[in-house]
Amino acid sequence: MVSIKKSIEKMVYNLKNFCKKIIKKFNNFLDKGNYTKTKLVFVAILSVLLATVCEYTIFRKWYPEFISKNRIMLVSLIYMFIGIHFVFKLDKMYEWIHKNRYKIACAFLLFVTLLKYSGSSIVNFHMFSELIQPHSDNSRFHTLLGKTRTIRTDEWATSTTYILSQSKAANAFKYFNNVLRGTDTDMFTVANAPVFDILMLGRPLQIGFILFGNDYGLSLYWYSRLVLMLLGAYEICLILTKGNKKVSLCGMLMITFSAAVQWWYCMDTLLWGQLVIILINKFMNTDKKWVKYLCALGILVSGLSYVFVFYPAWQLSFGYVFLAMVIWLLIDNIKYGKYSFTKHDITVILITIICLVVLLARWYSLSKDTLIAEMSTDYPGARNELGGKAYNLYSYFYNIFFTFEDFLNPCEYSAMLSLYPIPLILGFIYVIRNKKDYHFWIPMLVVGAFLTIWCVWGFPEWLAVITKMSMSPAGRASIPLGTVCIYLLIYLIGNFKDDDKLINNKKLSYFISGFAILYICHKAKTTIGFANDFPYLDKYKTLVCSEVFWIAIIGVLNIDDKKIRNYTLYFLMTVALITGLRVNPVIRTTDIFYEKPVAIKMNEIKEKDPEAIWVVNDGGWYINDYALASGIRVLNSTGVYPNIELFKEILGDKAEEKEYRKIYNRYAHVRLQVIDDESDVKLLYPDDIKIELNYKDLEKLNVKYILSTIDLYEDFDEEQFKKLYDEDGMYIFEVMEGIGADE
Repeated sequence: MVSIKKSIEKMVYNLKNFCKKIIKKFNNFLDKGNYTKTKLVFVAILSVLLATVCEYTIFRKWYPEFISKNRIMLVSLIYMFIGIHFVFKLDKMYEWIHKNRYKIACAFLLFVTLLKYSGSSIVNFHMFSELIQPHSDNSRFHTLLGKTRTIRTDEWATSTTYILSQSKAANAFKYFNNVLRGTDTDMFTVANAPVFDILMLGRPLQIGFILFGNDYGLSLYWYSRLVLMLLGAYEICLILTKGNKKVSLCGMLMITFSAAVQWWYCMDTLLWGQLVIILINKFMNTDKKWVKYLCALGILVSGLSYVFVFYPAWQLSFGYVFLAMVIWLLIDNIKYGKYSFTKHDITVILITIICLVVLLARWYSLSKDTLIAEMSTDYPGARNELGGKAYNLYSYFYNIFFTFEDFLNPCEYSAMLSLYPIPLILGFIYVIRNKKDYHFWIPMLVVGAFLTIWCVWGFPEWLAVITKMSMSPAGRASIPLGTVCIYLLIYLIGNFKDDDKLINNKKLSYFISGFAILYICHKAKTTIGFANDFPYLDKYKTLVCSEVFWIAIIGVLNIDDKKIRNYTLYFLMTVALITGLRVNPVIRTTDIFYEKPVAIKMNEIKEKDPEAIWVVNDGGWYINDYALASGIRVLNSTGVYPNIELFKEILGDKAEEKEYRKIYNRYAHVRLQVIDDESDVKLLYPDDIKIELNYKDLEKLNVKYILSTIDLYEDFDEEQFKKLYDEDGMYIFEVMEGIGADE
């Protein structure tokens, strides 16, 4: 019995030791930094398996159209990124990402370009039954991830078609092309399309269309803006925080994934303005001449790109922000730093300015008539704003719901994740209590106050004209004001020292934050434009938003506590990602413009008759530009500036009447309906015109083909129109010769 008992005890002892060794090895395996290669293989396999399971379960319900290998791959990569957080030590991993951020950015761009991904919503042309042949199903006509944003018509129904038309036109990439509007049109200035010209120095992200074609060009154009926004925001936050990576990461995400940036998509004005600031700072902080030359070239390109955005509403208001930052950088680097202007630097600066002036002079000489025509329009050229009553100053409060639940106009009601007006108030308190860093706080607080006055109360007319803010509606100027608030917040958190004074009282901070969230909630609810007809902010959303931003404000008010400061940064990053990460979908290719049955037929006709003029009949303005992407001359495509001759031809003597001039003298989407009555032009909305065109006037306008969503044979016969195509709700007719002759 004794021997049996000893044997059992020995077995138990050995088993315990064995279990301890197993647990020790397992813990050793789990420790970050050990068995890295093995764990990476495990994470990769697990990610692919999870992505596949999701594809056949969750995504199958969300996207029932088809099983997508591309989606499995993308979701696998997302899971892998999450998984490596459990493999590597986070400090080392993010330090490696920081050091290799430019290589990672290039690898990302290569990946998305080769696989022809973009975030455009062009698949909307297929998604709705009233649009282009929804029954001609093809997996390439659907989203891979996310959902299309119908409201972003300026992107998917207009600007993208202009850009794609340039490579398909009979005279590809000409500065003036006759595809858009069916007549010679400035494709560079207002249409924002790529051209063969030295001025493409100011549109570098569109060069991919010229070099690689539409599929690769759209991918590169789309995601290079996202990459530059991420890198630019990160670099400018590094400057603001004097190299604090964690705070800069938070600033990068708050800027890039703010609702305003994502719903307007990467806002070129902000993108290029930030790059100018970064390059100016680099120019003053390097002794290497070749680096200075690269900085000067970058400033030239970024400065041109800023001008060529050609949207004064943001160019002017953001211009004040970047002017304040330049003043800060000059003082910081000259008075408090080691920089001084040398003959070499002055020469480089002068050459850069001369090159900028020469290129702008060339642009003006080519586009002078376009600029005059655009600025002389009744809309938007006659805009004369006085500011005040900005509706989106506090809309960041409810922007977090825009990607989850539809809103009537999320673009107009999007804002920067600014916590306005908290950063402005805290900045003022910080300056009063600590009396330092005046060279940053004074110019930034002044521009913040300037924009606040404009957005909240407005200026008298004389001051609006002098400052040129008359060209910037308050709702637009609120975006640069929100950007100022993010810069102030990041500077404050990144430069806060242990002995600095702010609130420094937790109980007081709770009271202040409670009062602040009540005020912000009230302003958000009262400035939402559809409050009565469309009560978007219900009790549930109001409660969730109040809790989210109450926590954020408490954290910001207690940044003197290091632990709370870190939690606040992580919390703000999370809110930013929830707000903006899902705004734009992921799609593949531009095939929707070229592989629809009607598109194939249109291109067959175009090959035989490339200079023929087309009109789109009764299709709603969003179809009018569909044919443009194939390089077809569409007479009633969007008038990026008025086609005066067209309306004079249609209206005759009536074209000189003031009421008609106000109708057609504008940027406009142009609907058209072929009728048997007198031709007329009507204004439906500020940017939406309807032409009712007598069928006899088609020949007068040299129209040869009609793309239509209705069968013209219901009202006309074969003597007037010859039907060339009839499938799935789309028709193509040829206008018969002599149609305009008297019967």
